[in-house]
Amino acid sequence: MKEQATRACSSNQHKEVISMTESPRKLSIDDALNRVSYTSKNIESLSDDTLDVKEDDIVNLEFPEDIVDFMTLQDKVTQVSKAVRLVQQKMKQELAYRYQGKAIRLPNKVIVGRPTKTYKPYDKDKVLDYLGDDWKKVVRPEFRITGIKAVAEERGDDPWVILESLFETVLTNEVSILPEDKAPKYLQKLDIGEIKEL
Repeated sequence: MKEQATRACSSNQHKEVISMTESPRKLSIDDALNRVSYTSKNIESLSDDTLDVKEDDIVNLEFPEDIVDFMTLQDKVTQVSKAVRLVQQKMKQELAYRYQGKAIRLPNKVIVGRPTKTYKPYDKDKVLDYLGDDWKKVVRPEFRITGIKAVAEERGDDPWVILESLFETVLTNEVSILPEDKAPKYLQKLDIGEIKEL
């Protein structure tokens, strides 16, 4: 009896491992396309003030429970998203080619084929040298935390004290999806399906 129970337990564990390593069904690009299509057909309702519609109402939230299926579906949705961006980019380039130096009015929009002019500095340091003390009037910097820490160390200051005095710490719930060989070594050593508290 004890042997049967042990065998049954072992069998259940084996099934659980299989579910984590082998997808029970083959998720194709159509699974992702169907979800995107479902949302696309209803997304305009979000901008209709007469309807009490929320984002959750137009998205199929029945995601796979199996983590392999879940991540496979996410990969397919990402693939569709990349394809959409590529198509958008190519269509915009085609419009720019068709209506270069022209404009055309449509029922709900106007297409203007006018080139835009942007300025890219030959040398950023030269621009800053020219501006001198006036750089604050025209530059809106994005601060590199690693750079600020390096400057603090060069000045003999405690980098963390400087960061805490200059920056508010904002914590957000985010998730990073890394290729296995890019993940920290201690995470690469986890068994398939094993969860580790961070």
